[in-house]
Amino acid sequence: MEIRNIAVVFNIDSVDPDLVALASDLARRHHATLTGLAAAEPPLVVMGMDGGAVAASVYAEQQAEIEASLAAAGASFATLVPPGVKRRWIEAMQRPDVAIIDMARTVDLIIVGSADPQPRIGSAIDLDAALLGAGRPILVAAAGMRKLKAAKIVVAWKDTKEARRAIVDALPLLKAADDVSVVVVDEGNLATERASMLDAVAWLQSHDVKAHGDVLPDTGGVAQTILQTATAEGADLVVSGAYGHSRLREWLLGGMTRDLLAAHGVSRLFSN
Repeated sequence: MEIRNIAVVFNIDSVDPDLVALASDLARRHHATLTGLAAAEPPLVVMGMDGGAVAASVYAEQQAEIEASLAAAGASFATLVPPGVKRRWIEAMQRPDVAIIDMARTVDLIIVGSADPQPRIGSAIDLDAALLGAGRPILVAAAGMRKLKAAKIVVAWKDTKEARRAIVDALPLLKAADDVSVVVVDEGNLATERASMLDAVAWLQSHDVKAHGDVLPDTGGVAQTILQTATAEGADLVVSGAYGHSRLREWLLGGMTRDLLAAHGVSRLFSN
């Protein structure tokens, strides 16, 4: 696989220059077309039986505001993308996660930024839904990061189809890295965990990836152990499968995907 088409997703009220810089640099390095995407939809207006006209007026006003914000976001994106990077812009009057899923069939990699703590109603990205529905890897860029060096990468390994897909999806980045550490956290079945990790390392090495592996003791949860390792090794990217268990189970009981999504300071690439 090669990365030839990259999408970067923005909140309609905030085209982050750092995120544009990071996505543009990746597009330049991989000779890829960069697509900017912003989407939002007016929130549902609930009125009484006699409030139909008022509801329609409010909806039309909100729609006009979103259209203006989308146009402004597109103009900002066009200004921020450096010369030499082929770009295009998509704007949609729909839920952002739906727009991401619709657009995903045209790209190889989707980039999103850190969550806006107070997004406008109708513009928040449901990242869980996008991860589960896009069928493409999603890179969650660390806040303030203008370039993803990815010279050192940590792969969070577990023998699931999601993790297997993640190393395939991330292969262009893994092949370009100087050091790839494939780590599995010991959850009580050391021999099996180590064997599957070594198989993953061997597969990566067969694709000319400078990979090595390790089994880590649990130091406070799987995600925390992975993140501590990434920090210790100076990695700026963690590659992981997403939602090996059901999304409901992770919401109820917790899980690695949810914890990694909440992390800060390191970019994370997820595949489902």
